Amino acid sequence: MSRLLGIDAGKNVVRTAVIRSSYKRVTLEALGEVTVASAGNELDAIKAAVGAIKPDACAIALSGERSFYRRIDLPAAAQKELQNVLGFELEATVPFEMTDAVFDYRILKRDPASPTLPIFAAIARSEDVRERIAVVKDAVGIEPERVGTGAFPLINLASVMPEIERHPAGEAGKPLAILNLNETNSDVLILEDGEPVFARTLSRGTIGLPDTAPAIARELRQTLAAWRTLGGEPLAGMYLVGGGASAQGAELFLSTELGVSILPLPKPRLDGITPEQEAMLPRFAEALGLSLGLAGRSKAFNLRKGSLEAARSYPFLREKVPLLAGLGAVIAMSFGFSVVAELRSLDAENEFMRAKLAVATRDAFGEETDDPNRARELLEPAAGTSEEDPLPHADAFDVMVQLSKAVPKEMTHDVVELDVARGHVVIQGTVPTVSDAQTISENMKEHKCFKDVKIARTSQFSQGKTKYVLELDIKCDSKKKKAAQSSAEPDGTAQAATSAKADGKEAPR
Repeated sequence: MSRLLGIDAGKNVVRTAVIRSSYKRVTLEALGEVTVASAGNELDAIKAAVGAIKPDACAIALSGERSFYRRIDLPAAAQKELQNVLGFELEATVPFEMTDAVFDYRILKRDPASPTLPIFAAIARSEDVRERIAVVKDAVGIEPERVGTGAFPLINLASVMPEIERHPAGEAGKPLAILNLNETNSDVLILEDGEPVFARTLSRGTIGLPDTAPAIARELRQTLAAWRTLGGEPLAGMYLVGGGASAQGAELFLSTELGVSILPLPKPRLDGITPEQEAMLPRFAEALGLSLGLAGRSKAFNLRKGSLEAARSYPFLREKVPLLAGLGAVIAMSFGFSVVAELRSLDAENEFMRAKLAVATRDAFGEETDDPNRARELLEPAAGTSEEDPLPHADAFDVMVQLSKAVPKEMTHDVVELDVARGHVVIQGTVPTVSDAQTISENMKEHKCFKDVKIARTSQFSQGKTKYVLELDIKCDSKKKKAAQSSAEPDGTAQAATSAKADGKEAPR
């Protein structure tokens, strides 16, 4: 199970939440809270809140006061190049260059037939995000996987509190709001069908209450009016979280001033949570949302983009080196065992095939051997005694070709009939004279496969034409017979030489 840490680092208080995540199970392990004043500075406050826990991954959020939220509409045709186009569109809405900024965005739900694409984006300076990364690395020893912004990490609470995305009875279709009331500022997030569609950060918090309560109420009313100006529906309810959630009379005051029902935070589906921790959850909602964002697919913004996203890859790999080395060793050992097993299998198969070869050579040649080279030597003489190839070495087509060659160009020749049957050929044709027929016969003898070529008969066909009948047999000498004859000739010559020496005479040359 992965140990995931969420850090809610405010100006006055640092709150942390540690969870363990596995398949369809989330266990709350610890909640931590330390004031910055008691620790001396933010870095030491984070260290004290985390304690001795060694997380596998962590996340932190950038204050909404240092972020910019924008809703813009782009042509639907720009969706394929949205990443490139959006940067230019956002640059005109912020007071700094986009080369010094990072942003994340979400495409909001729309009518498929709509010609525009509604975009909700969050932008921040790169140096602000880099500063949050450095603080976490110095405090915990690892870089944060995610850097959220404002109240957006609260969306992740829906994974353990699905009621946050549902409408109260009788309020179907209306949006819900989450108010994160902190010590020095407040974040408002409005959801439609579980999707963030509006956000604003106020510069007032619980410090100064109750004297500052009217000012907070006024700014909240202005925020809700801004939402209505954009065409938003009236709120179905509001969840109150953060340090101000435990302030006495906060729910009644906000409900009266805003005209919105303040809803209790749903019971979380967390394993290992105690009643005391459950009572503290509204105060630790943002820290819990940050840790839950590491457990699965998050709907919240992540400002670790561009060069900051690439920069985190190398520390992440270094942190995982022991695990990767162990996995590599296991893979190498598995490969080694596989190779050894395969070699043993091949050795067994080789022994089996050699045994079969010994039996086959004993039955076929009368000599038992398991050596492939010796078996090949035994096989070659036997192959030389095999029957002649039954396929003919010459056919009717060869007869026609040779006949066309045998007829001189200046001779007038007609073929009356050509019959080829069982290797015997009968050609009937007409030529000017009998001598022309003899010429054709002599030329046909030049083919090595034509034997017993002869003119069987001639007769007067018409005036100036003589009919002839030529017969021949197709017999091609076998290559093996020729080889046998050629191999026998030296032996015969040797025998003649031996007998000649015995008689005192030299063998004829």
